[in-house]
Amino acid sequence: MVTLVQTLTDHVDDVNCCAFSSTCLASCSLDKSIRLYSLNDFSELPFSPLKGHSYGVHSCCFSSCGNFLASSSTDGTTVLWNPQCGEKLAILKQPSESPVRVCKFSPDTNYLVSGAADGTVALWDVRRKKLRRTSMVEDGSIIACGFSPCGNYFITGSTSGELTVWDCQMKCLLNVKTAHDLGVTCCEFSTQPIKDGSRLQGFLMASCGQDNRIVFWILSNTEH
Repeated sequence: MVTLVQTLTDHVDDVNCCAFSSTCLASCSLDKSIRLYSLNDFSELPFSPLKGHSYGVHSCCFSSCGNFLASSSTDGTTVLWNPQCGEKLAILKQPSESPVRVCKFSPDTNYLVSGAADGTVALWDVRRKKLRRTSMVEDGSIIACGFSPCGNYFITGSTSGELTVWDCQMKCLLNVKTAHDLGVTCCEFSTQPIKDGSRLQGFLMASCGQDNRIVFWILSNTEH
């Protein structure tokens, strides 16, 4: 049984994304704001909304440690926030200054990846709050990304249907130009690695797209 418990109506334009931490929910909107709500009673936190973007916000996510919240925007930036008090910690400017469509933390919070409308992919050092590496795909906007459970690899998907797997040196491990004919809408790693006993064999990935398909991929472990 599913029961509706609360409806939140504080945003004044399209709500593009929401994300949970252990204590709150974050939401982001074309109204340029990020809002934070307590999971105890769904009340908005005293320092919410967070305002630091000059255009609509497309994506938001929490780090696994709970110390960081990231938001990405049409203004070409990804902002790091302290979700405990709403403090703006850093403004990460996409190298190409293109609208940023998606962002995601690695499981260990060492890295943050941001993907832009012009196909650029930026990998950020979260602790130092500096750009680590950048690259790009040939066609389409990056609208999906995800990290492997070990944090050493990540996957990106674009509106052209291109699917790319990278390591954290931005080496391309896989590039499929037409993984999905009408564009990738989502791509993720399974949280459970593939093992043979105690031996790591690889990671299972899935991608889905506007061609009505879900495709599974295996990234084999290259370290054994």
